Amino acid sequence: MILESALADALYLNWAIPVAALPPAPPGLSYDLGGAREGSDSSETFFSLVLFRQVGLHLRGASWLALSYPQVNARLYVRDAANTASVLLLRQLVPGWVVPIGRLVGGQPLSAAVCEFPEVLPRELPVERAGDAAPDPRVLRWSFSAGARLGVSVRLGGAPGSAASGEPAWEQEVAFFRDRSRAFWRRGDNLRRVETEVPPAIALPVRAELVQTGWLETFLPFAPVQDWAVLRSAFLVPRVQLVFAFDPARDMPVAAPMAAAG
Repeated sequence: MILESALADALYLNWAIPVAALPPAPPGLSYDLGGAREGSDSSETFFSLVLFRQVGLHLRGASWLALSYPQVNARLYVRDAANTASVLLLRQLVPGWVVPIGRLVGGQPLSAAVCEFPEVLPRELPVERAGDAAPDPRVLRWSFSAGARLGVSVRLGGAPGSAASGEPAWEQEVAFFRDRSRAFWRRGDNLRRVETEVPPAIALPVRAELVQTGWLETFLPFAPVQDWAVLRSAFLVPRVQLVFAFDPARDMPVAAPMAAAG
């Protein structure tokens, strides 16, 4: 089964997480410790929330049946037995009407949420660099509610703890979180796998401030080194086209229960 979609205004919020705070990775997967990434720690892996708009999601050849809706992905970073950079999806938050469709079509770990994302983002965003007279004054807000609430205030331009866009350290940071061709998630006693074509895309640094962290504190059974308000990095991908390939024959059995993520 092949699905095609565009992801619009995808906000990546990234945290460093102690490996010791996580349950064991499912059989066949291992947590990605970041390799030679600048600032990486062999005792840490990474967790992200990705908040975006799914635009025109449809089965290949059936674009007339396209769906668009906001979504939040909660993910950890892993490698499979072939050492392929992958993500482990813990939760996908979507409007309630999407839940039965996604569970039926892909068996995805969907939960209902009310998402409040910026309606329109400018297509040309400035990059804040050393020596700029002043940071860009525009502030945008993303939030969602799913049993508890999360809110983030985002200033366009600049990035906490990372170099400006276009510099090697920044490119390495973005590549670690984006360049992943496989995603796994728990489905009953199996891990389901999807292959994704991830083309190059512009990633813009932002300054993000968590103003509400209730959902993270309530629904995730682990914590970063400091607290949820301290981000490793954040960036925005304005738009990218994606192709997803599902194949139930690639499901992997899970020998032991995996700890729930809320």
